[in-house]
Amino acid sequence: MAPEIWSFIIRGVRINLIGKIVSTLGSTLWGVFLPIIIFLGIYVIFKMVKNLEDISKKDNGKLTFKKAKSALSISVSSKIGTGAIIGVLAALWKTSDNGVGGEAIVLWVLIGMIILVPLTYAEVLFSQVTKKLPRLFVEFNLGSKSSLIYIISLVILYSFGFVGFQFTGIQTVGIILSDKLLGYTLSSTQMLFFIVVPMIVVTAIIILTKSHLLFINVLGSLISIVIIFYLIMFIIFLYKTRSFIPEYISDMFNDFLDFRTMGIGLPIGLVLGFQRIIQISETALGTSALASSDRENSPRKEAFLQVVATLITLFVAVGITSYVFAYGRANIAGVELSGNGFNRIVGYIKSVETITGSYGLFVILIFFLFSGYCTVLGSFHFLNTSMKISDNKK
Repeated sequence: MAPEIWSFIIRGVRINLIGKIVSTLGSTLWGVFLPIIIFLGIYVIFKMVKNLEDISKKDNGKLTFKKAKSALSISVSSKIGTGAIIGVLAALWKTSDNGVGGEAIVLWVLIGMIILVPLTYAEVLFSQVTKKLPRLFVEFNLGSKSSLIYIISLVILYSFGFVGFQFTGIQTVGIILSDKLLGYTLSSTQMLFFIVVPMIVVTAIIILTKSHLLFINVLGSLISIVIIFYLIMFIIFLYKTRSFIPEYISDMFNDFLDFRTMGIGLPIGLVLGFQRIIQISETALGTSALASSDRENSPRKEAFLQVVATLITLFVAVGITSYVFAYGRANIAGVELSGNGFNRIVGYIKSVETITGSYGLFVILIFFLFSGYCTVLGSFHFLNTSMKISDNKK
């Protein structure tokens, strides 16, 4: 066998081995830390409700539109990236039985919200009252070593987790546009050089020239408009497919009652529901607290606005994505809940285009581009706010 063939096989084995290690490590960490997050979350919420009047005095002042918009825009725009859609499609696959079912993820998310949404309120309230960013809050209560572990974990999570999802979504848009407008399908190498590398270069220029806040504010305003168009697209989709709503609700409850269990005894759907909330809204990671760090509202109002931002993000990600894809695979040829992530995204976009036409296609592609890139810059902004090193090192 030729040496180059052996080299190719060895590289393939290494890549598969790395993939299995990462997958195993991820599953293990979720199994260990998720119960801790749940129980600590319940404890924190209980203590917050019990001592709310002592922690923060009630503010009876009016909330102005300008302050509300400012608080919501950066939070929603930094969370509602393409990863929200991609992650929900992945959760549908994981909760399905080899592509059958999966709709129950919506109800599992609703159950998870009972704990994690109030936890978002608590983390923002505490950071506002103490006037400490999450890293300083951790350092003050748990020590400098714990805060160092927190920030290193956050850097790894943002760099290889959240931002990676955005590049995946933006690459998908690039492939679809190339195929539709030019009749040409981009290869993996071409995607790297024509889409990913230019994005990294542009992002690096924005960051090195210290213009990221300007871009975040502009993109934050634009993404608010894009979300409105996205909601209009969904209303049109919902109206045209209204006869499917009873079937969707029935499928959701049937799938919910047919859940499978994990070895540790927790329903796998509940675990995935908590995962989706944490990965979409970034609850318990300090993101909401960072988004509200330079706001002008009272602690309670700021915490409330971050909860609203979380609910908007979860509805757009989980509610819209699950319904659109469920209709597509039930009624549109070629839309299947497969194990291939790219095929799932293409199926979702095909469902939107089939029902809402060119308007829906345009909105979904713009949504992917704007939300994805806004999340990339937002991730840097949060890390930039958290780290205690010079700008050049950041």
